[in-house]
Amino acid sequence: MIDTRFYTLAKPQSLRDIATICRVDLPVDGAGDEIILAPASLFESQSGEITFFSDKRRRAQLETAKATACFTTERLAPLVIEKGMIALVTDNPRGRFARLTQTLATEGTENSGPQAIHETSQIHPSAIIGAGVSVGANTKIGPHAVIDEGVIIGEDCQIGPLTHIAFTIMGDRCSVKSSTVIGGSGFGIAEDEHGLFNIPHLGRVVIHNDVHIGSNSCVDRGQLGDTVLMDHVKIDNLVQVGHNVFIDEGAMLAGHTGVSGSCRIGKKALFGGRAATADHVNIGEGSILAAFGGAMSDIPDGEMWSGVPAMPIREHMRNVATLKKLSKK
Repeated sequence: MIDTRFYTLAKPQSLRDIATICRVDLPVDGAGDEIILAPASLFESQSGEITFFSDKRRRAQLETAKATACFTTERLAPLVIEKGMIALVTDNPRGRFARLTQTLATEGTENSGPQAIHETSQIHPSAIIGAGVSVGANTKIGPHAVIDEGVIIGEDCQIGPLTHIAFTIMGDRCSVKSSTVIGGSGFGIAEDEHGLFNIPHLGRVVIHNDVHIGSNSCVDRGQLGDTVLMDHVKIDNLVQVGHNVFIDEGAMLAGHTGVSGSCRIGKKALFGGRAATADHVNIGEGSILAAFGGAMSDIPDGEMWSGVPAMPIREHMRNVATLKKLSKK
């Protein structure tokens, strides 16, 4: 659901008007009278919302989808109809949805309200604090930090110099070191007949308690939905966390780690330096992705993987040893 503390929703539109704008046909008599309130991600969608489904590999997300309408392909339309949604058939569901999203919601709001800055907080005079920002007791915000409108920061937090925090809800006892960006737009690109364009990001970053984020790191907000860092997550310097990533309690990411969009990282998982993932990868609870490892598929709980593409470390070491023997012949 889009958080109206950070975004403004357009007036509700009829599905008839949306179909006209997007140049798609309505497959059901009377469907044009349905009212669309907002865009939504597939698995979180509710009645009155519109979403898209373009990849059969995401079929599991259909199980919880309840949108009124869904952009999809002709091949996938029967799956959408089975879920009771109105199928808007197009050869480019993602592109059509992304263009529509630009008209259904925009960044910023007039309802951010007054600031709520606790009297014991310490905010440097050069810091920029937006409308509706909430800062908890004993929190310190350093020089030239920028805290955008509507952001919530809990108690006993340390926000370093030159940080930029937007579209974010942060818990207590968190620390963010200098020059880090939290809540920026993720790297999402779509294409239609007009060319390439940036997909609107209308989600948030939700940071729980006792989280540490190092210098020069980026945590992107969700495209639709949230990027979430649970309690005691520790992130080193120069780390990239993509949109809609979920990092569970106690996970630790060493420097130069890159986590692509929509990945899930389990409790107490460890990433070595310069480890990285492809998008939509699940890293199991207590697992380890060794330094320079590149996870292209899910890693089970409690396993240590290494290499590119990453594989169980013993398998990787055998492959390395075999290659060394072959090179000597």
